Amino acid sequence: MATNNNALCTFSFLTLLYFAVFSIVSARERRWFWATMPSKTFLAALAADALTGTVLTFVGLPGLMPLPWGQTLAVFLYALVVCLGVNDAVKVAMIKWRVPDSVAKKPVDVTVTPQIAKRAYELYEQRGRQDGGAVQDWRQAEREIRKGESHK
Repeated sequence: MATNNNALCTFSFLTLLYFAVFSIVSARERRWFWATMPSKTFLAALAADALTGTVLTFVGLPGLMPLPWGQTLAVFLYALVVCLGVNDAVKVAMIKWRVPDSVAKKPVDVTVTPQIAKRAYELYEQRGRQDGGAVQDWRQAEREIRKGESHK
């Protein structure tokens, strides 16, 4: 009986591991997960995470019974199809349904983000470095920076 429980623990561990990895890939993009290419560092970190967990299931640890390649591959493919297929389709549909087009399609201007961050930090310092006003500081800084841009 303990062997079956250990196999179930290994199966659950792998399922959670692969779901986490694929969910991160999906969640990083408002559109389909393949709309933009993630950085090589990001992909390397996710691959290292999945590979480490997979190797641990082959080696077996206390509470984790080694699983055969076929079962591990089945768990991997299941998570791949559910997370990057079904969940990603639901995410895209929900965003199209619930997020106005003007917000969903509005490009983020990353060139002013450092300026906004610097100004927001200045506002934080002016408030005596008291926590709890980060959102308001950011919004005020963004208004100031964007107002200055429109006059150029």
